[in-house]
Amino acid sequence: MLPAALLALPVALAASGSLPPLERNLRHRDLARSATSRSPVSKRTLEPKAGSVPLGGYEVVGNSGVSAQMMFLGTADTVYILDKTENNSLTLTTNGVTHPAWGVSYDLNTNAVTPMEVTSNTFCAGGLSVGNGSWVVFGGNQPVTYNGVAVSDTTNNPSGANPYDDADGGAAIRLLTPCEDDSCGWQQGGSALTMSSKRWYPTIEGLADGSLVVLGGDTNGGYVSTYAQNNPTYEYWPKQSSGSISMAFLNATVPVNLFPLTWLTSSGKLFMQAAYKTILYDMDTKTETALPDMPYAQRVYPASAAAVMLPLTPANNYTQTILFCGGSAANLSKSTDGGAGFNVTAVQADDSCVRINPDDASPQYTDDDSLPEPRSMGQLIYLPDGTMWLGNGVGMGTAGYGNEKYSLGQSYGQDPVYMPAIYNPNAPAGSRFSRTGLSASPHERMYHSTAILLADGSILVSGSNPNADVTTVQWGTSYVVEKWYPLWYSKTRPTPSAFPDSLSYGGAAWNLTYTPTNSSSNPGNTKVVVIRTGFSTHCMNFGQRYLELETSYSLDQASGQVTLYVSQMPPNANIFQPGPAMIFLVVDGVPSTGQLLAIGSGAIETQTMNAASVLPQSSVVVAPSSSNTTASASSVSGTALSAAKSAALAQRALPTFPSSMLLGLMILLGAFVWA
Repeated sequence: MLPAALLALPVALAASGSLPPLERNLRHRDLARSATSRSPVSKRTLEPKAGSVPLGGYEVVGNSGVSAQMMFLGTADTVYILDKTENNSLTLTTNGVTHPAWGVSYDLNTNAVTPMEVTSNTFCAGGLSVGNGSWVVFGGNQPVTYNGVAVSDTTNNPSGANPYDDADGGAAIRLLTPCEDDSCGWQQGGSALTMSSKRWYPTIEGLADGSLVVLGGDTNGGYVSTYAQNNPTYEYWPKQSSGSISMAFLNATVPVNLFPLTWLTSSGKLFMQAAYKTILYDMDTKTETALPDMPYAQRVYPASAAAVMLPLTPANNYTQTILFCGGSAANLSKSTDGGAGFNVTAVQADDSCVRINPDDASPQYTDDDSLPEPRSMGQLIYLPDGTMWLGNGVGMGTAGYGNEKYSLGQSYGQDPVYMPAIYNPNAPAGSRFSRTGLSASPHERMYHSTAILLADGSILVSGSNPNADVTTVQWGTSYVVEKWYPLWYSKTRPTPSAFPDSLSYGGAAWNLTYTPTNSSSNPGNTKVVVIRTGFSTHCMNFGQRYLELETSYSLDQASGQVTLYVSQMPPNANIFQPGPAMIFLVVDGVPSTGQLLAIGSGAIETQTMNAASVLPQSSVVVAPSSSNTTASASSVSGTALSAAKSAALAQRALPTFPSSMLLGLMILLGAFVWA
């Protein structure tokens, strides 16, 4: 049963519906302070696996129980997996009724699964975490029976049988607060957990107050959208009295607008891409600003490019850059909700990559390095060192499936790509993709595959099921769970003294200490990064972001210990929204194990923006030499950080003096004193 506070959401939010549009981010403040609190932050982590692992390659570690169409990291050692309603052999019994499971928790330490009750059909749902640490999953499809036949289909299911005992998931909302002992479950049903309309393939994006916006989708599903099935609206959660709000862009992009690619920008607007169109959308004024069309190929489902916001760093002034790689230029105007309408498996996937900075004065798509090979349904996952893993997908066709027998099985995608690659956004053009030291997986990862970063720095990969129901016919339903191991995985990990339980937006800096194992380590290259791993489905990770915090340091040469002075988050919640994330210390390119922490206040509310603190200048405490018994000196280098320029997120550097000048000044002062 839902907590009373959450059951009160519709009433409380109806009262906030009369607020002026520009006060949208205040709508949950009073409610959130009284009704929601931060989930406890666990100090547990996932330690790197001892012994030999296939560096740069894959290892089979378990069985997912249900095919991993959706997946997210709930705690440092617990992953939650959702499938569509289908005939999985894993079952559970609720109220005396036994039916196939389509939800599990997966223990990363034991690789054991525990089935979880999910009452409605989660087929092609979307989800994300909110500001208090809970996860929310939206939409899905109608109840089905064997082979994906709708229960209501009087021709193919004349008896109306419902052997899976699933409810309609179209308007469903499911809420989970992760736990470490399998005591938590999905909260479902009731008006607070029902959307204003059905959404199959909706996009979910986080907002600056820790709430969510739910965009687009179809009413009942199919290969592509049609005007009859399209849902050209969006709504908020927690729910508002406004209900569904129309958006012209979601009509203009039919039929290629399911799972519209969407990111909240630093300005508070939504960057949106579907079909070949791109816009910035102002949620306060409900206005669209047209941006240049997408070049070369379609990137949204079913073309399904790999798409990600590049890491946000002090070096790039936290500039938001969106990368799109692959997809398909197939003529999907021939397609309908009933199928492709042509042999889409014969169309090669796209290999182009393009970038765009949404908040530029005049945003433009620019070419990036091409993919190593054409790829649809590829997936880009952050690694803590600032590079990205590219995996999964196919070289021919698109996402989706049908019974036309265009090629092997039901899959509209063929020619699986088994080989991963590493993308380095900071490498010189022409050398950003690398496969040095990498090896292929023996398991195809096609439609309905997923991948997420884990706290030990590995990537969990699972799923693949381009079929209407469970099958062993090629390309069959996969339950294989793999880990992919970065090349640095077995290196000695840095050990930070402690990470905080939460980070605020601006505010007082904090410290950690570590001692590098390499005496020649340069602490100026050390970084502290915050990563939201997101909600993985359909080659996307909703909410995935990477941010490097401002740092300076003090190095004690005698002991080798480094004290790192670390800023809070930049004072703009649009850059990295409130909610759960992982934090890593990265030394000489090797990360510590990650720890979960809360970003923001731990509630769905307007976040307090504090002035950024000024970090101490970086310094080196020089060890006294054996021939000099006087007090040791400090040589100072680095850049002092200005609170004003951090708050503005503009100028990244202040004038500095070379350490040699400072040492010279200290020597002169010393000579004056001894004289």
